[in-house]
Amino acid sequence: MNLKEALNVASEELMKTGSLDAKLEAEVLLRHVLKIDRAAMFRDLDEDISMEDSSNIASLVKRRIKREPLAYITGVKEFYGLPFVVSEDVLIPRQETELLVDAAIVQAKSLGKNQISIVDVGTGSGAIAVSLALNIPTSSIIAVDISEAALAIADDNRRTHGLYSRIKLRRGNLLEPIIDKIDILVSNLPYIRSDKLTSLQEEVLREPVVALDGGYDGLELIKRLLFQAVDKMSNPGVILFEIDPDQASEAVKLCQQFFPSAITTVLKDLSNNERAVLLEIR
Repeated sequence: MNLKEALNVASEELMKTGSLDAKLEAEVLLRHVLKIDRAAMFRDLDEDISMEDSSNIASLVKRRIKREPLAYITGVKEFYGLPFVVSEDVLIPRQETELLVDAAIVQAKSLGKNQISIVDVGTGSGAIAVSLALNIPTSSIIAVDISEAALAIADDNRRTHGLYSRIKLRRGNLLEPIIDKIDILVSNLPYIRSDKLTSLQEEVLREPVVALDGGYDGLELIKRLLFQAVDKMSNPGVILFEIDPDQASEAVKLCQQFFPSAITTVLKDLSNNERAVLLEIR
């Protein structure tokens, strides 16, 4: 079997799941097994592949058909143009979360400080922390997570990107491990309502529940974060957190409750959904 035939077989199998991205997913799985980039794949379509590689590709396709997330199968997910190691111990980084990084970079410039203290709460894979460290050279970052397994993944990623000395990892509940004042607080905490968890896609339910369940209204952890942040934020300072689009008005009310003099703005993602809240303490 040559590479082109293997690609077609994998695509046809994945199409049975109803996936609109079956061909792209087949490419990803094939390149993962063969350890080649996309250019090499198209260059070598007529080349034969070994029985072992063919078997390995088929095995990964079966896992995907059973709704195992593609990122968990390959062990890698791209975020903000960077590769990140992921496992079932962490939430898979998503494109809409890149909005938090974009906004934090802009806010870092507006603060006008020589050194910027950033805290990433619920860091998971460390994708946000690493992206910020690389794009805000004047920052020092503390990445917090309650999961020791998640912090192990974040450690792998900070080392891979050469940021061991600039990103400190802390295990703890929200801001409890933080002692010094924070210039920028960024967080992608769980915000899905508990009663909506069972209606999520099967792939999403493979991700850690602790990274998905936001409590009865989806805002329980965000509320606790804002409460803890009152005494820990610098002035001027910035808070950024992700939300579900239907939580915007309630999230704004929480911000006004804990930071009545701050400027609160709801940010939209590329799909024009209200996806994040920006709190400017001035």
